[in-house]
Amino acid sequence: MSTSRTAESFVVPCHSGPPSHAPRVLIDCTQTLATPRHAGIPRVVRNIARHGVAAAAVHGATIVPVRFEADHFLTLSLSAAGDIVDVVKRHPTSTAHPVLRRLHKLLLPRTIVRAIRPQWRWLSGRPLPGVPIEFGPDDTLLLADSSWATRYWHVVDRAREAGTRVGIVQYDFIPHTHPELVPKRLSKIYHGWMRNTLTRADFVAAISEAVAVEAREELRRMGREPDRAAPLVQAFRLGADVKPAGPMATQVPVRRELSDFLEASPVQPYLTVGTIEPRKNQTILPAVFEEVWRQVPDARLLVAGFVGWKGEEVIRRLVNHPRYGTHLMHFGDLSDAELLHAYGRSRGLIFPSRAEGYGLPIVEALSHGMRVFASDIPAHREVGGPWCVYFAPADVAGLAGQIVDWERDGVFPAALPEGAFASPTWQQATEQLMRIVFSGTSVDARHRETAAA
Repeated sequence: MSTSRTAESFVVPCHSGPPSHAPRVLIDCTQTLATPRHAGIPRVVRNIARHGVAAAAVHGATIVPVRFEADHFLTLSLSAAGDIVDVVKRHPTSTAHPVLRRLHKLLLPRTIVRAIRPQWRWLSGRPLPGVPIEFGPDDTLLLADSSWATRYWHVVDRAREAGTRVGIVQYDFIPHTHPELVPKRLSKIYHGWMRNTLTRADFVAAISEAVAVEAREELRRMGREPDRAAPLVQAFRLGADVKPAGPMATQVPVRRELSDFLEASPVQPYLTVGTIEPRKNQTILPAVFEEVWRQVPDARLLVAGFVGWKGEEVIRRLVNHPRYGTHLMHFGDLSDAELLHAYGRSRGLIFPSRAEGYGLPIVEALSHGMRVFASDIPAHREVGGPWCVYFAPADVAGLAGQIVDWERDGVFPAALPEGAFASPTWQQATEQLMRIVFSGTSVDARHRETAAA
């Protein structure tokens, strides 16, 4: 695999020739490389690649990040720090002016670009932007990314014909079970992706037991009954990579606007984290705090999350509120360091989602010893357990009452103290994932024999 001279000093090559005797886990990173964001699924994919190296090595296997382009899965590399490296120099439009990005989409729709790229490459004689994967029986192709619209199924089928196992990381079924919470186009695309993955998967790694239950039900509906021929469905627990502040925290740059809001009053603000969209349900928060302010005038709220589908109206209501800047504030682009800073200086987390596959901010907040008010849905009950206080997602008065009661009485009604929460790590998460990847295989049998010896 060719790399630039400047990259040779820190890039670890990932071999893609004929499969060696060492098993390989090929992790799809196609969509993660196409987005500048490190939140949500891209964060999970990057951490699987970074921490999966050591977790796979325990099973005598190697991690190979890959992306799909030009009708092939192509190898990527990992830097010395474990970051995914795309050796092809690209020119993303994400940093351009919004008007220019819109014109680019209108003049060069993504579907047309994807369709003509392979033909243009062939006509121009340009080489592939990477080394194509040659699949073999010692390989596992792990579809861990949100590549819902990527048309790679004919290549996935070729991999299966070569004996490669195919697995998926199942984050949720929200576009299927709650189509009203996502764009119609996404719901349609997701249905196709769900059908294509679940009919091909040898195993499903769900990010919570709640999602695993849904996966088993969907497999039954597709006729893949739970017998020896059905895919293995197991859950693993995501890690929390935003850790409590340490000695170096003061050296991390935090923008002045954020620190000013956090420190403007001795009363710490409440924090909510997540993309501003209908599924995350932030639309109830202005009404909740109107009720809270009647009895607790000094209460404050910090909203962290980039503006997603149908999120503009929520932000407009916040920005135009007379308390904005003093009791309300929104940041759409907090870095991990700034989010850590906010976690360490907030009174509690409010997480009002209507549907989730996991609820990572709950874990991150509990890892900081924060109080958490979470909507009462199965994934949150599983992740937050007895450490959280729960409310019905549409119950404005109920949530406001819980906040007021805590402010007035000083007693948080969760069953267990916040300090008792055991924060999961990404290393633990990838170790669990690798056990699912190799469960029931000859690799798993050899690993058990070695461990027993």
